[in-house]
Amino acid sequence: MKNLIIHSICFLSLSIGAQSSLELYNLDNSTLLNPNALINVNTTAGTNIKVNVDIKNISANTNVYKVKRYDVVLNAEALAYYCFAGSCYAPQTMLSPDALTLTAGQLSSQIPGSFQTLIADLDEGSVVGYSLIKYTFFNNANPSDSLQFSIAYNASVGFSELKKNLGSVELFPNPSEGNSTLLLTSQTASNGKVMVYNALGDLVSEQTAYLTQGKNKIQLNLQHLTHGVYLVSITSGNQSLTKRLVIK
Repeated sequence: MKNLIIHSICFLSLSIGAQSSLELYNLDNSTLLNPNALINVNTTAGTNIKVNVDIKNISANTNVYKVKRYDVVLNAEALAYYCFAGSCYAPQTMLSPDALTLTAGQLSSQIPGSFQTLIADLDEGSVVGYSLIKYTFFNNANPSDSLQFSIAYNASVGFSELKKNLGSVELFPNPSEGNSTLLLTSQTASNGKVMVYNALGDLVSEQTAYLTQGKNKIQLNLQHLTHGVYLVSITSGNQSLTKRLVIK
């Protein structure tokens, strides 16, 4: 189970944080988060759960940072939102309007006032389910200077549903010149979505897909995209499978 989830996160996460000016700390257990770290938490139906993350500027310069949230998978009725840089934002706010200025070696927790660190909230729905939320911190003057982590809520639930409803996925040709085909086996008929993310985690293509019971073939026309590495995610309900795609 853990290998499958971590494998998916690696696809969904970027390695651009290798040269990052940032360090991240999980304040809930006082641990340093590795680049592209995955935090596993469990929820209770109808309740709120928070994950607190401190950020540190490890460079020799003063930098201004923002954060962006990505709801990779969101359980039905659940709401994800966050506080950062002195303010709290509504669930529909993905990119923080406010920025955090950190001097060399400074932690966000060292800045006076409330909500300077990242407080990642999830209000669980009436039924506990799987959610996967990703957060990316980046230097406002240099977006490639970034670091990110993800939170998997109720990962065992997500894995169980995934195994039950969605079968194996094939993506070909890969590399592609823009036209590719997804082959997917579904245990039940359902409505789904195919979402394509670029290397910065931005959604660059989205299309609906009606999955019939059994084998499904979905055509992808991505000729409008530039050359590079992309992530193709097929989602149905609370289940999601992701494949890496190279467009040449």
